Amino acid sequence: MKSLKHIHTAKRIFIYVAAVLGILWSCFPIYWMIKSSLTPNDEMYELHPSLVPSRLTLDHYKQLFTQSEFMTFFLNSVYVAVITTLIAIVLAILASYAMTRLRFKGRNFIRKAIFYAYLLPTAVLFIPMYQLVSKLGLINNKNALIIVYQTIVIPYACYMLISYFAAIPKSLEEAAFVDGCTHLKALVKVILPIAAPGIAVVATFSFTMSWNEYLYAMVLMTSPSQQTVPVGISSFRYSDNMIWGLIMSSSFIASLPAVILYMFAQRFMVTGLAAGGVKQ
Repeated sequence: MKSLKHIHTAKRIFIYVAAVLGILWSCFPIYWMIKSSLTPNDEMYELHPSLVPSRLTLDHYKQLFTQSEFMTFFLNSVYVAVITTLIAIVLAILASYAMTRLRFKGRNFIRKAIFYAYLLPTAVLFIPMYQLVSKLGLINNKNALIIVYQTIVIPYACYMLISYFAAIPKSLEEAAFVDGCTHLKALVKVILPIAAPGIAVVATFSFTMSWNEYLYAMVLMTSPSQQTVPVGISSFRYSDNMIWGLIMSSSFIASLPAVILYMFAQRFMVTGLAAGGVKQ
């Protein structure tokens, strides 16, 4: 009995140690980013930098907001990510409802096309997307990103919402039809309130995808007045010189919107993700 108890205790200790090491491994880059953003330049560029700076400074943040165009990048990202998410969610809701509730010719083909579009790498499409945007006269216009990002976000949102809507019993809609509701009213009054956790999850990830996208933003936006945060952060590199103070401070500020959004949406996360994995 004692040996079994010792084995059980050893297993628990091993699990706790592994969990602590995993947390430290995951959190260390975040700590280093925050630490570097507050470290003076004379300490940051030492040959053997310390884990804890001897003094802290806000000079990098002051330089970021007063001597760079970071706020322009930030506001551009907010504009593009919010508008992209709103448009994608509305279109994905309508498409996903049609995929799960309506019967029409070619439905299975469209569902498969959405799935394959979701798997398609963005690097495959940036050349034709550049040609499309160029013909529309939207090169170096941040509104072009709203159009282009739909090719990324809508397939993902549809892929997720189809699972959420399929998990909702059809009997609820049938009861609404008996009361005189149309498909659109049933969607608004019955499906959307039930699928709200799933929609919140999809909207959160859609915003994050738009916020973090780099390739299209780099190719299509050349003027700093139209660039987004990921491209703006990369501009703090001059040849082989990395301005680590600006890079780390801007990275910390750029991570805040997604963190705040996840904090507000976290109560929907478990419910929404679980609902997406259930089908009837």
